Amino acid sequence: MSFVEKMMTTVPGDVLPVPETYMANETVAILFTVWAGGFGLAVIPWALYRWLKKQDDIPILMVAGGLVCSLLEPMLDHLGHLWWPTNLPGPAFVGYDLNIPFLIPPCYVFFIAMTGYWAYLRMKDGLDLKGLFLVWLLISFTDVIMEMPGTATKAYIYYGDASFKVFGFPLAWGWLNGTAMLTTGFLLWLLEPRLKGSNRLLIIPVVIVAMGASYGMTAWPYFMSLNWDMPWIATRLLTLLSLVMCLVTVRFIAEVVVSKSDDPVATLRGNQATA
Repeated sequence: MSFVEKMMTTVPGDVLPVPETYMANETVAILFTVWAGGFGLAVIPWALYRWLKKQDDIPILMVAGGLVCSLLEPMLDHLGHLWWPTNLPGPAFVGYDLNIPFLIPPCYVFFIAMTGYWAYLRMKDGLDLKGLFLVWLLISFTDVIMEMPGTATKAYIYYGDASFKVFGFPLAWGWLNGTAMLTTGFLLWLLEPRLKGSNRLLIIPVVIVAMGASYGMTAWPYFMSLNWDMPWIATRLLTLLSLVMCLVTVRFIAEVVVSKSDDPVATLRGNQATA
């Protein structure tokens, strides 16, 4: 049967469950939970301090957004073929028939919301094209640093034939998550100056909207490579296409940010009119 014929053939759905026997080393399970989730817990007192003492409400609202955004994790685990061991501390919640460990909500607080906040601050300071791509690279590398110790020690597993694995970590997640974090900072940069009074609460969904939008723009080729029955070379090419989509998204963000306008929304409209 050819690849095209397989695409046109209806088959029963087959969700691969986490094996009941998959358990991480107990020490690894505890250490990785502290490693991945500890940063998020540590940032909450700082965010409260910024809010109560400095009247800076952005960090605490981003913390709230990160916690809500963690509800996306089981969907991404299914699409991205990720297994959590049955003995990790948790679950924090259950979704898509997956037990999501305690480490995930604080992990989203730090590695999505707070990294996005850091990108926002860099954009406020002003960036040229090279600087913005450097921010994207640094953010992407933070994801690699956070995840690779976990995959290398089997604290969790990306199962299946994911492309370009290093120590069990598919490198695509570095550029996909890095772009999602940058997009979070970009959307915050666009909206925050325009939100006053009770509208400041709209900062909370910034994290969810930005991350979901980023994956919608960039991750679909990679998810196809994992979930469609296709030749080996096609999976690699689709994974690389996800990188291309990330670069296009970052370049679009740069087109707006590099202008250094005091009104980014007006700048975006101006660029559209010129085009």
